[in-house]
Amino acid sequence: MSLTITRKSNAGVGLPYIHPLRRSKSFFKYLALASAFSLANCALASDSNHAKPEIKQIRLGTSNAFLIKSDSKNILIDTGEKSDLAALLAALATEGVPVEKLTSVILTHGHHDHAGLAAEIKRRSGAQLIVGAGDAGMTHAGHDDELKPTNLMARILKRFAIDPAYEGVVADVQVDTTLDLNPFGVPGRAVQMPGHTAGSLVVVLDDGRAVVGDIMLGGWLGGAMFADSPGEHYFQADQARNHDNIVALLKQTIHTFYLGHGGPVTRAAVLKAFDLADPQQK
Repeated sequence: MSLTITRKSNAGVGLPYIHPLRRSKSFFKYLALASAFSLANCALASDSNHAKPEIKQIRLGTSNAFLIKSDSKNILIDTGEKSDLAALLAALATEGVPVEKLTSVILTHGHHDHAGLAAEIKRRSGAQLIVGAGDAGMTHAGHDDELKPTNLMARILKRFAIDPAYEGVVADVQVDTTLDLNPFGVPGRAVQMPGHTAGSLVVVLDDGRAVVGDIMLGGWLGGAMFADSPGEHYFQADQARNHDNIVALLKQTIHTFYLGHGGPVTRAAVLKAFDLADPQQK
C-alpha cells in the first residue's frame, strides 16, 4: 500500500500528501545527513588547527631564536650566543617547553650569535641538530666564517664587538637542497639558500610564514629600533646571491618573515625596503 495519497485543497487542486510516518523517516534521514556533514566539518577544522603550529619569537641578547610548537613536537630555530643560555632556558620554560622537550634544533646559519649554544642545547635535550650542508664545517669548527661587512657600522662591529668562536658541534642532519619538515612535526620545509653564508637555511611553513635568519635585518642596531622595518644585513658572504634569495622567497606566497634580528616584517615592507615589484602580481 502506498503511503502517498492525494488530497483536495480548498481550491480543489490536487496536492500530494505525505503520510506522517514517511515524513518522520525523511526527517531522521535528513538529520543523520546533517550530523554527518557537521562532524566532517569539525574534523576538517580540527585537522586545520592541528596543521598550524605556533611560532614564538624569543628575543635574546643580540639575536632572536624561535620556538615552533606543534601538538607532538617542539622545534627550536637558532640558539643565540654563549651568553644567552639562562635567557633561552627561561624563555623555553615560560612557553611550557623545557629544554628536555625539544625534539629538533634547526640553525639558520653557523654564526656565533645563532649557533653559539647549539652544542649545549643538543647535549641537554638530545634533540636532532639540523644545519645547512654549506655551514656544517663552520658549526663543527665552532667559528664564524670570514665576515664580509656591507656598511661602516658592520666594519666597526667586526673589529670591536664580535667574538667569532663558540663550542663546535656535529650536525645530525645536513640539508643540501630541501628537507621536508612534516616528519619533524611541522607542515613546511627547510631550504638551503646560500648567500648570507654558504649554508644558510630558511624555514618556510605551508601557511605563508617563514623564518629566514639573516637574509635581511629588522630595524637599526640589530633590531633594537624600528624592528618591523627590514633592510640589508650587516654581513653578507655573497650579497648579490642573497638579494636573489629575497626575490625567490617573494615569488612564493609568504606573507610574514621572521628575522634573526628584529622583525617580524611583512611582505609589503620587504618589497618596499628592497624596491621590488611584487612577483606574485605579474
